[in-house]
Amino acid sequence: MSPDSRESTGSLSARSRVFNPPPSTEPEWTGLIERLWKERSLLVSDFLERFADISYGQASVPAEDVYRTAEDTMDLLLFRMAGVELPPDLQVLPREVARRRASQGVPLDAFLEAIRNDFRVLWKGLERVAGDSGIALLVANMTRVLDTVEGYVSSIQQAYAEEEARLTRNKQLYRQRILSRLFNSGIGINSEETAAAGEVQDMAAALGVQADDTFEVLGVAAGNIAQAQRQFESGSRAFLYEHAGALYIFRQQRKGRSWREAGPGFPAGYVPDVRGLVGVPPAATAALVLANQGGAAVGLATVENTWMAIASALLEQTLPGFSAQVTEALNQCTPHERQRLLQVARIYGRTGSIKETSEELYCHRNTTVNRLHSLQQVIGLDMTIPEEAALALVAMSAYEEKPPAL
Repeated sequence: MSPDSRESTGSLSARSRVFNPPPSTEPEWTGLIERLWKERSLLVSDFLERFADISYGQASVPAEDVYRTAEDTMDLLLFRMAGVELPPDLQVLPREVARRRASQGVPLDAFLEAIRNDFRVLWKGLERVAGDSGIALLVANMTRVLDTVEGYVSSIQQAYAEEEARLTRNKQLYRQRILSRLFNSGIGINSEETAAAGEVQDMAAALGVQADDTFEVLGVAAGNIAQAQRQFESGSRAFLYEHAGALYIFRQQRKGRSWREAGPGFPAGYVPDVRGLVGVPPAATAALVLANQGGAAVGLATVENTWMAIASALLEQTLPGFSAQVTEALNQCTPHERQRLLQVARIYGRTGSIKETSEELYCHRNTTVNRLHSLQQVIGLDMTIPEEAALALVAMSAYEEKPPAL
């Protein structure tokens, strides 16, 4: 999986949007748009064919980004032509697309040329669904279609100018283009074949780091990007790269002053000890996986605190129902008893010590032993046997840990 992967974005799929126009005073026009909505995959295909003739120069824009943006743009234009309120993700689409293209170094004239193809694509699609009998309706609404596209173009143009000015003002434009090259050149996958050592050295020099430095990486999921940007964007030591609904942050790792010692203050996946600049992109992919697994909990999601949940999910995919026996047994307990059993299991699984577990629970060692024995009776697994303890902890990882009632 890479940062370009659709599965890693966590963003809303265009295919899941619902198009449900309200009662209209222009039922023929609304019906025409509804028919075109059902064929919008053809609009995307037509756009991509036309896009093949447009050059973005040296800008690095992944094919997945182009495809996803085409899907979202066609949906936005159809919503607007039908007079339907835009979903929240499409309301911010012009700004988000313009911001990405500016940071990727896409020339504005080529960017606008690609967008203006939307009119040709929409008109061709409208002609197809209208047929000969609908030509008069199309001609009567040509201005509406053109105004819809030009309104989108104007929004894009303004947002692009604002983003380019911001990047230039903060001296980030060049650095963002270097980061785009870093994350999209494949150097972290097979550096010997896909990128010469000289290119890596050039990227490192442009970023003001050494190619063989040790880095630490954060992966931030969609809901926490704004907070992360506010906290880190002005910092000269951290590098930020946003792509496909995720934000990646990395910096040179400093002994005793890492993000592990002083967390960023928002949910994020964390991968430390990344050797060399070539290791940053794959570490970013891993960090985002950890961030998505960590959910909304504030703090760093690391391999150490998420591996059981990841293992549980993978085992469920491979061996459906592998944890069912443990889950069903725990479900038979009262909430109070279940919380106590989960708590003693997790503390003992971490410490491996009756003494330390008892100290954390503020109870007598005999109480700890009795709780572990009760857990064994409930789930049929003995926490004092490492192999059974590992299986038990993975199977129980789906339960949220809550403090037991007194």
